[in-house]
Amino acid sequence: MQKYLLTFSLLLLSTGALAQNPTQKPAAPIPYKEAVSAPQLLVDDITLENAGTVESNAVRIAYNAANQEFYYLLQNGTLYQFNLGSSIHFRMADASDHGISETLGLDISSDGIFYVAGTNKNGALATNEGQVSRGVFADGEIVWETVFVTEPYPLSNTAFDHSINGIELSPDEGTLYVNSGSRTDHGEIHSVDGLYPGERESPLTAKILRIPADTTDLVLQNDQNFLDSLGFVYAEGVRNSFDLAFDANGNLFGTENAGDRDDPEEINWLRKGHHYGFPWLIGGNLTPMQFEGYDVDADPFVSTNSTAYNGGFFYNDPDYPEPPEGVVFTEGVINTGPDANNIRDPEDGVVKDAADAGLTIRSLTAHRSPLGLVFDTTNSMGGQYTGDAFVLGWTGSNDSGLLSRMGDEGDDMFHLEFTQNGDELEMKTTRIVRGLLNPIDAEIVGNKVYVLEFKTSWVNNGAATAVYEITFPAFGTNSEGEPEVAESFRLYQNYPNPFNPGTTITLDIATPGFVELEVTDVMGRSIATLARQPLSARSHTFSFDGSALSSGIYFYTLSIDGKIAETRKMMLIK
Repeated sequence: MQKYLLTFSLLLLSTGALAQNPTQKPAAPIPYKEAVSAPQLLVDDITLENAGTVESNAVRIAYNAANQEFYYLLQNGTLYQFNLGSSIHFRMADASDHGISETLGLDISSDGIFYVAGTNKNGALATNEGQVSRGVFADGEIVWETVFVTEPYPLSNTAFDHSINGIELSPDEGTLYVNSGSRTDHGEIHSVDGLYPGERESPLTAKILRIPADTTDLVLQNDQNFLDSLGFVYAEGVRNSFDLAFDANGNLFGTENAGDRDDPEEINWLRKGHHYGFPWLIGGNLTPMQFEGYDVDADPFVSTNSTAYNGGFFYNDPDYPEPPEGVVFTEGVINTGPDANNIRDPEDGVVKDAADAGLTIRSLTAHRSPLGLVFDTTNSMGGQYTGDAFVLGWTGSNDSGLLSRMGDEGDDMFHLEFTQNGDELEMKTTRIVRGLLNPIDAEIVGNKVYVLEFKTSWVNNGAATAVYEITFPAFGTNSEGEPEVAESFRLYQNYPNPFNPGTTITLDIATPGFVELEVTDVMGRSIATLARQPLSARSHTFSFDGSALSSGIYFYTLSIDGKIAETRKMMLIK
């Protein structure tokens, strides 16, 4: 418990947050409470700990490599910087700064540029306007400008509006990929009391947009020809790719949640010009409303407890549009199990393990709502995890009757191992953590994954939302568990030494790599992380402030690409 009760003065000294952002004031500390969730590890080669407390309704977590700080974003537009292991955080911006009232996406470039995505809804007109804003540090504060806004486009009759949410910078950081989700559950009409007769999807919905990252004040028209002619449509036919992520080879992937029918949830390999089937094909299943004489009460895939059923959105629909002519749909990644692969057999309507039953599932058990997709792009993880991916399951079986009827638990984390099999991409899906509470986002830094929970405090009887740090084996760990030694580096003795209160640590790197520079005490307890990021091949200098520490001996350890390079000793004398 002690590590969560850091004083405000210690935070200022250890993070330098106010020095970097002098106009920002710390928000009130969030009282630490034991997390209401009790995550359990299902494998024995990883560790998990509560890394801090954040505000309720946090939807995104991101690491800023430029200043080595973590940030999280609330759904109401508030952006916080926070310190791992404490409940101290700094309010950096809100909706009045970046202009987005409902924020659902966040990414940060390697040089510290913020990109926030979301929507501004007009309830009176039943319209939605998507927006992405860019924030740059200047004179100690974040200065915001608009990347793009959309023209107003129709909202739906109910809560199926997925809007602008997932946002991901390309590996070269020159392009933004943005998810604009669907306004329907499965392609049904939402006329909104006659305001939009016959309206199903709109030109701006169910797409992955591609926008140059340096764009300013662009207005995206709700017009298919406009979007296509200017190259803003990267892919389409996606219902809601709330999470986007690149692998180490520059391939873009997106998670996909299906509607209220028991159709599998997809993980898609997103490629330029491809159509992923929505609303005609969802999770490998053809949407039955496109066929004459559909009777929802005879459909074993539809729960009578679902929102879409009770709203009357499953119905015989003779005017359902034909699929786009000449388009071949691209389907989701095949899940070979052993986990998250329950599927309802269309032959008999019974839920089965797809691998055991010899069925193909694209890609995950229905209603899991996969989120928080991350890849080990730097090959920082060792053992069986090197270069692989991880994904969260947002929904819990107790949240609604939809997931429980599929025989799945949810509220968990999976290890994904992708392989190419001919023209198909397959993944082995292994559950490694259970017992989370609506895990909504993840960030990967080196051999650690940080998981953000969403569940609001009023649901948790006042318990605050948690961030969990999950540590994996480091790359290069041998069979005895001892880390290999890195080469082609030089770690210098700190200067001055002894020191009071500050000192400088310099290191040389011969080849680019992922670098961690950690300060520990004589008991091996972590005192500060001075670097945890990719670094170029040159000299690098870091400052360490020991003002809040007692006199004594401390150590600093350099690791490169998961391999311990060297440890040196330094002495603080007050």
